[in-house]
Amino acid sequence: MSARAREGLRVLMVGPLPPPVGGMASVVQNLVLALGPRVELAVLDNVKTTAADRSLWQGIAAQLRLLGRLAWRCVGWRPAVVHIHTCSWFTFWRNGVDLALARLLGRRVVLHIHGAQFHRFLGGLSGPRAWLARRVLRGAHRVVVLGAGWREVLSAWADPARIVVVPNGVPAGQQVVPSPQGPFRVLCLANYEARKGQEDLLRAVAGLDSARPVRVELLGFEAEPGRRQRLLDLAAELGVADVDIPGPVIGDAKDARLAAAHCFCLPSYDEGLPMSMLEAMAVGLPVVATRVGAIPEALADGREGLLFEPGDVAALTGHLAWLIDEPEAAAALGAAGHERLAQDFSLEHSAELLLGVYRSLSAERHAGAHAGA
Repeated sequence: MSARAREGLRVLMVGPLPPPVGGMASVVQNLVLALGPRVELAVLDNVKTTAADRSLWQGIAAQLRLLGRLAWRCVGWRPAVVHIHTCSWFTFWRNGVDLALARLLGRRVVLHIHGAQFHRFLGGLSGPRAWLARRVLRGAHRVVVLGAGWREVLSAWADPARIVVVPNGVPAGQQVVPSPQGPFRVLCLANYEARKGQEDLLRAVAGLDSARPVRVELLGFEAEPGRRQRLLDLAAELGVADVDIPGPVIGDAKDARLAAAHCFCLPSYDEGLPMSMLEAMAVGLPVVATRVGAIPEALADGREGLLFEPGDVAALTGHLAWLIDEPEAAAALGAAGHERLAQDFSLEHSAELLLGVYRSLSAERHAGAHAGA
């Protein structure tokens, strides 16, 4: 254990851990790996364990057990900071109770906002629910957001002085060198749901006029029932013959797909700061993505990636055609994205920013204790 850990900086992290496939679980897992050697870290894994058809009372019992575990940790282990990962709708309200309990037990609380649709969630609130959401957000000692755009969104709901930007981060790898032979492989890592825009990608590929064949790989979890079959049917309807829609692919198998791809495409209509895009940047894949969420903050258009407006199929077709026709320029684009990730979006960088948040809260707690003595 490091010197910092021996100094007694204890952090209780509340959030989901894999095996669920999803950005928030990946973020939590990465942060555990990066912060574990630096602080005394414990994790309260709040991933759903009950069946989908559980009764109301089973759901309530499960939430009460989680609250009991949180209270036990706060009282018995006495962390300096409780770091809660949250997103939209039910998860936010559930975590609001976690926040209130941790504060009641004297802990400093970080509320870490994830979720591509968090702005839509807040925008749909009014009356008592909007008031309650502000109470939750203003109850956190720090609110962590993924980019400057998200800070602007949250400033109307939380204390701006307590909002801190900490982008997602991934380990930086070696730049891949895809084979110049065979089809041009377009990889999209995103759950199968309408807002991810995979249908736009299929339409863009159908519009290509290239001598080189194109292979589309759509990897993800079926978030909307029937969406995978809808994508298969659309590919057949459009004449996109070389398409692979296998469902979720994780671990070494996912790494192999990244290593074999020629570009990464994320045509989403909503995003936070997508982990899948950062993983593609980490291996130097040229990225084509929409101007949503914090994506424009992570990629300078035309220099570190290629951006387009959601739903602009013609622009996406043009970007893909350029990558196919200009392999050397595409490699340079991927290299620039790789460099940007290593500089601003590495896991080490994100962990260091969070350590700064933890230290400042610990210092505030000690200052408050001395002032009250």
